Amino acid sequence: MILLTAVTGLAQPVSVGIKGGVPLADSVKILDKSTYTSDKAPAVFGPAVEVRLPLGLGGESGLYYRRLEYASGNTRTAAQAWEIPLLVKYRAPGDHLRPFLTAGLSARWLARFKQRIAPAGTAPGSVIAEEPPELRQRTAWGPTLGGGLELGLFGIRISGEMRYTRWGSASLKSALGGLATQLNQADVLLGLMF
Repeated sequence: MILLTAVTGLAQPVSVGIKGGVPLADSVKILDKSTYTSDKAPAVFGPAVEVRLPLGLGGESGLYYRRLEYASGNTRTAAQAWEIPLLVKYRAPGDHLRPFLTAGLSARWLARFKQRIAPAGTAPGSVIAEEPPELRQRTAWGPTLGGGLELGLFGIRISGEMRYTRWGSASLKSALGGLATQLNQADVLLGLMF
């Protein structure tokens, strides 16, 4: 029975491509603007893979990158945020233009922290810390919901999507509560799948 299920799963159409877009809010939440500042990440992007199943169902995953950056005084901290969503997808019936819904779980991993000090008006200096004092944990999990429209023509599918994730915990949090990672994350994504 397991072998039959595995063979059936391999026979389903698999699509690969890329998704990217813009976050609707900064990944870092500034609570004390006199102590901290933050630069909103300009984009989120990465490769995506999808398995299409019968009855409009499917599964989707990807590896998405976004940048985190914040400053306190003359110290600037930058990091990479890597996200892996594991989503179930439902496509409504249609010929070329099909609305869809996604739901599942996402994991986030923070990596490559660089904290640099720079006197006012100069370029950032050398790295002073690999793990900033605001780091509480590198990983976070959260439920993800999304929806959008997909246009399929000549074997290529173009999609526009709004995706929301509610993270279960803040990965960054300052000791005095002036800074934390956002628990609510919303992105507008465009996808190109082959």
